[in-house]
Amino acid sequence: ARALPAHAPEPADIDRQIAVMRRRAALATSEVPGLSAHDARVAAVLETAATADWPALQRIHGDLHLGQVLDVPDRGWVLIDFEGEPQRPLAERNQVDCPLRDVAGILRSLDYVAGTLARSDRPVDARAWCTAAQTAFLDGYAEIGEDPRGHGGLLTAFVLDKALYEVVYEARHRPGWLSLPVTAVDRLLEVST
Repeated sequence: ARALPAHAPEPADIDRQIAVMRRRAALATSEVPGLSAHDARVAAVLETAATADWPALQRIHGDLHLGQVLDVPDRGWVLIDFEGEPQRPLAERNQVDCPLRDVAGILRSLDYVAGTLARSDRPVDARAWCTAAQTAFLDGYAEIGEDPRGHGGLLTAFVLDKALYEVVYEARHRPGWLSLPVTAVDRLLEVST
């Protein structure tokens, strides 16, 4: 945000982003019809996001997850990929967006780790680990910038949107992993209502 343009979102910016989230929710439901039981709760989360106070829009990664982060000795955590979502055209990836999208990507990535741990025979409380890791990430983020938890309903919408994106991806490419994002959608909607 310091190096590249950033601006307060206009109503049209918010409407456009909410419309994309609604389309993604509909696509997820078409891929996994059982998700239609959540339609009203998804709509409520997105309506909350539509009327929320949004942070300034800026350049973001757009597909940030743990596979693009390394812990480098004597340097700390380093991002190794700035490509963003490779399926999107470059001009679209260069547009400003809400930084909560990248926060949601990391939160979902940590949840994937927990889901993988839960499937293993390792003696670990995967949910407790996930909650602690997500809290540590959010605490660290808040130390260097605005605390994402101050945008609770909006952050929930971005995390839900990412989980619905993952539902579509897993249904199409890795059906054996579909339960991870579907379970996350269930959990997110239970907490948000």
